[in-house]
Amino acid sequence: MMLKLLHRIFTRRQLLAILLMLSVLPVAAQQVPTSCAGNVALRTNMLYDVVVAPNVGVEVGLARKWSVALSGTYGWMEGSPWYDNIRVVVGDAEVRYWLSDYAMQRGLHIGTYGAIYRYDFLFNGKGEQAKANWGGGLSLGYTLNIDRHFSVDFSIGVGYVGGNYKSYEVSDDELRHNVWTADKIRHFIGPTKAEISLVWNIGNLSKKGGRR
Repeated sequence: MMLKLLHRIFTRRQLLAILLMLSVLPVAAQQVPTSCAGNVALRTNMLYDVVVAPNVGVEVGLARKWSVALSGTYGWMEGSPWYDNIRVVVGDAEVRYWLSDYAMQRGLHIGTYGAIYRYDFLFNGKGEQAKANWGGGLSLGYTLNIDRHFSVDFSIGVGYVGGNYKSYEVSDDELRHNVWTADKIRHFIGPTKAEISLVWNIGNLSKKGGRR
């Protein structure tokens, strides 16, 4: 089932490239000192927060120049002059390579990410709804230190989002039932990720007592 879904999203060459990249990452991580392994930071994407779609994430150091970041976003907005409702749930994971050390939480980083999207957008009585769309791409970012524990991370990603979704209209009856109008497939290539995140560097939790 999963293989069929992946084949619908990616070509064979793309799948082979992804598998090769994933197989190289553990080997690369073993070739550098692991002094940053276990370093943990909490983060929130303020771009999502300001549109009332709370976002929370965690980033963990794998090695001196490698980290993995996981985050989730949930938004439920209704009643606006510009839309009827916007409901979105997003989960994403990103592997990053830092040009400086991850523990320093500053400087340039590049990465690769994957995400799953669930959404329901309704504008002027016409909507689009998807239970699960998938995406992935490459990211570039820069982290700016505020002080020892806090920093701001600027990041953008370009990639692909695809999957099945339904279009619908709202009926004129009192209960405002949805009327399905079409089954569609989304294929989008372009910017799929944007971040201005506030980051709180907790420290190395694998060491007793943490950072001092």
